[in-house]
Amino acid sequence: MTMKHALTLRNLLILFCIAMLVLIGLKGIDINRKMAWVAEAERYYQQKDLIRAEEWYQKADGNTSIHYKETLIAKRLRELEPITLMKQTLSQLDQRAERTGSGQDFTGFLQVYHDLQSTQNKYMNTGDSFSAYYPEISASFGISDDITRYFQQFKALFYSQLDDRLNQGETDEASPKWNLQAIPDAFFGGTTEKNKQLTAKFKDFDERLMSKLAGDGKFQDLLDVSQSLMSQYQGRELKAPWVKTKAEELARIILKKDVDGDQMANYALHAKTYETYAKNTGIKSSLLSEIDRQIRKWLTAAQRKIKNNDYEGAITIYQALSSYQDTTADVKKAMLAWTVHDPLRLLQQTDQTKNYSHVSGGGDRFGGNAYAIGSDDSNTVYFAKMNEDESVQLLSTHDFPSNVNIRQISIEKSLSTKSVPVILVEGESSSRQALYAAFEVHDSNITQLFMFNADGYEVQPDKSLLVTRPDGVEGSETAGASQAAIYARQDNSYQFMGFQKDYTDIDVNNLLSYSNEKVRFTCYVVYGGEGDALAQMGDSYLKLHGSYTFYDGMKVTVTGLFSQFEDVYPGGDQTGEMLTVPVFDVENME
Repeated sequence: MTMKHALTLRNLLILFCIAMLVLIGLKGIDINRKMAWVAEAERYYQQKDLIRAEEWYQKADGNTSIHYKETLIAKRLRELEPITLMKQTLSQLDQRAERTGSGQDFTGFLQVYHDLQSTQNKYMNTGDSFSAYYPEISASFGISDDITRYFQQFKALFYSQLDDRLNQGETDEASPKWNLQAIPDAFFGGTTEKNKQLTAKFKDFDERLMSKLAGDGKFQDLLDVSQSLMSQYQGRELKAPWVKTKAEELARIILKKDVDGDQMANYALHAKTYETYAKNTGIKSSLLSEIDRQIRKWLTAAQRKIKNNDYEGAITIYQALSSYQDTTADVKKAMLAWTVHDPLRLLQQTDQTKNYSHVSGGGDRFGGNAYAIGSDDSNTVYFAKMNEDESVQLLSTHDFPSNVNIRQISIEKSLSTKSVPVILVEGESSSRQALYAAFEVHDSNITQLFMFNADGYEVQPDKSLLVTRPDGVEGSETAGASQAAIYARQDNSYQFMGFQKDYTDIDVNNLLSYSNEKVRFTCYVVYGGEGDALAQMGDSYLKLHGSYTFYDGMKVTVTGLFSQFEDVYPGGDQTGEMLTVPVFDVENME
């Protein structure tokens, strides 16, 4: 072994010995500590200071440098176990409170608070000797101060969140609001103070939120938020009368603006929305009766417009109010009244390109709600009918001459029935007073009943026609002025049947028995003349007077009226005998 190796080994042994001495010294210190800690713990135990006794027994138990009074330590720790559990539980709660509070985990923090309350009730209400030590142990952790501090921070946070959400236009305020409500009363200074603070804050926030929605024109959102707030407050058994009051106030302002601006459609929509809101929330609101009065006022105005023939104005009102109530029937009724008043609308529903004239019409006739008649530039005659299902049926005829000017078109009431109308067209005539044409309307076509030039006609009770001087009828020129031609219906048209006999055929010798009665007789002209003549009547004469030329010896058949006598000289010889003879006014001579 060299000198160098000997020195190195010796040095190592020296260092080892020194280390052993240090360890022995440290162990000795730990031994002394444990013995001192046991003594200290026992002293506190004897002084009934069990909290500190438990603390020193725990230290001694953790010192394993020497087995010293282990039985005593274990016994004491078993005895002081309630204090140990209190410390462990409160330590865990303190850590959780710090973690959830600093992390703004309100739900977790609230659970810590409830667990702390449960722990306090558990240890304070046991009735044993250890319950008195709970307040001191709790105070040693400072957990109550931490709870108070963090609840105050949460209050400030939730107040700030309410303002931020309002400023950002958000309507979901439930989370911060009900978080505030969840904070225990004690941290507001008691139940009364809490109710006072939160009621003022909630009222201010709710009213500002609803006012902002109203100002932004979000009427539906305003009422939805109001309904939601009511439901939330009721669910928590909280009274919030300002929600209903503010919603009603804002709704009344908006509805008044609609009325002032004559915005009926907006009013109807807003009114219906508010009515639904009131029904869903079950509130009683004076605004509902105001809405009802305003709606009825507008409906009355619409009815007044119909009476004044302003149908378009009435329909505008009905359509504007349709979002509040079903006005479909009112619109249909007004449209029908408009069509009846202005039948041109009915014709134009089928073809707006034509230029209709001589238009007339009516309602609730001929199996339809409305009808219209008229013609176009080519003298085509039209009949339009609106059926019960509002469909429009249009029929036409081209039978009226296109080169004749039409004076008027009407319904021939005397020939029409409830279901079958007869259209009368009156046109210009070069030979008579007018050209008359009648057309009967059937389900699928129009047929011509008659067409003639005449000075007029009358419909008789049996539906026959008495036509005055019809053109083209043989004998009409020679018939008396009062002798009308008779037309009767044969199948689907009227045919000439002859002339009306409005006189009595008599023997000339019986004329005096028919004073002031229209009669016809045959006689011989004895003394002729222009406009006047003497004709034989038995052994005497009668005077014929009329717009005719009478010739001596002619045999004539005359129709007329006897109403007076006249003194005459037969043959004009005034030297002869003057005779008194009847005067016969001749209307017609054959």
